[in-house]
Amino acid sequence: MKKKHWILLGAITLLALALRLYGLETRDLWYDEAFSFFLSEQSLPDIVSGTAADTEPPLYYFLLHFWLNLGQTPFTLRLLSVLLSMGIVLVVFDLTRRLAGNSAGLWAALLTAISPFQIYHAQEMRMYGLLALTQITYYWIFLRLQNHAKPNKALWLWAGLVIAGTAAMYSQSLAIFGLVLPDIYLLLKRDWRRLRNLVIAQAAILILSIPWLIHVPGQIQKIQTAFYTPVPGFIEVFQAVLQTHAFMPLEGWLLTIAAVLSLQCMVMVSLEAHKARNLGSISFTVLLWLGLPALLFSASYLMRPVFVPRGFITAMLGYFILAGWIIALSWKKGIGLIVASTFIILAAISLPSYYSFSEFPRSEFRIAAQYLMENAADDLIVHDNKLSYFPAHFYDPDLDQVFLPDEPGSHNDTYALASQQAIELFPADSLEDAVSEEDTVWFVVFSRAIEEYKGAGELTHPVLAELDKRYRLDQHNYFGDLEIYTFRR
Repeated sequence: MKKKHWILLGAITLLALALRLYGLETRDLWYDEAFSFFLSEQSLPDIVSGTAADTEPPLYYFLLHFWLNLGQTPFTLRLLSVLLSMGIVLVVFDLTRRLAGNSAGLWAALLTAISPFQIYHAQEMRMYGLLALTQITYYWIFLRLQNHAKPNKALWLWAGLVIAGTAAMYSQSLAIFGLVLPDIYLLLKRDWRRLRNLVIAQAAILILSIPWLIHVPGQIQKIQTAFYTPVPGFIEVFQAVLQTHAFMPLEGWLLTIAAVLSLQCMVMVSLEAHKARNLGSISFTVLLWLGLPALLFSASYLMRPVFVPRGFITAMLGYFILAGWIIALSWKKGIGLIVASTFIILAAISLPSYYSFSEFPRSEFRIAAQYLMENAADDLIVHDNKLSYFPAHFYDPDLDQVFLPDEPGSHNDTYALASQQAIELFPADSLEDAVSEEDTVWFVVFSRAIEEYKGAGELTHPVLAELDKRYRLDQHNYFGDLEIYTFRR
């Protein structure tokens, strides 16, 4: 690579790091992040039992378990995901460079660096950054094997492929859908020899994944009963297109602009890719982009819907690789400039909204927790559900707080008993048991939950109705869309 390419790559890397570090400490932790923290605090055997009852494999929790030794502030905890995301930017660059040259690699790295969706998951204490890094590394090694003069003798590459694939399997439950994309590519090319070698490597991945795969049937059963995701249609596909380019939710004219520009950008990239369909491995890049969403879309009609954008976070990287290739290829025609400008405009529109977003389920937990610390230190605090309790408990584990259980069998019933036992955080049996003979009760509830009950024909939230019978309402405070009621006997 020339010196100017190294300089540009360094600048893109610094930009990616700055965008991922901004607000890392000040953004409130939400339920999923707090769950990750509390589970990762436990021993490795407890992490295994806790995740076996959940829906995700344990590798990210293992990494976070050891990462906790560096500190337990939000900044330090999230820094692990930031570093994983920085690895993604660099792998995307090198993969694209090998496909289409240095200029394309730099553009793909820039699109990844400024992507609101990638930044979101880089700042979240969850496993999706790890999934994206392991899967894109898997594709990168596969490409290296494709271009190797003697792939049968490149044992270190095959070992790397097996390690990356196994790590992906232990990172996220939907990883297996992404691992079969190279098989589809080789099938379409009718490259039977390379396909045979790949299947042998994948057999090794499956063997290494057996300790976790034995838990998958139970996890599938839980997904079928305890989670609600709509069957994908036009709306879900359109939302996925938007989230590939911009942060959601946006409102008003910003949403209109984001929708128009996102569709325009994807259409232009698609048309240019079609024109260049005979160029090298561009079909492989198209497959990285569209293959995984297509598989998840199809699977959603055979089982509980699994068409969720975070599940194909790596497919978005495939799109950025393709877009970077198109920008470099079509720059002189002006199309590359339009595509690049569209991505940059969408990032500029989205990132201010992203950094300031503080609504359900990522509400203003820290301010609410501070208020409770100052005013309710000697009283009982009852949370309507685990979604507000976990963040509040993270910010002040010494407060006397409880949370009410999920309705059994509902799509909110996601906190399994084995996970409760591993973390040692249990819901109250009932409101009656929670309040007992307390003189003062502070009730924490999302505005959204109250509106849902009213929308179902109820006068108010049933817990509020029950507390009104027992106590006198003394205070009612709002922290964004999080409400805190103070009841006194």
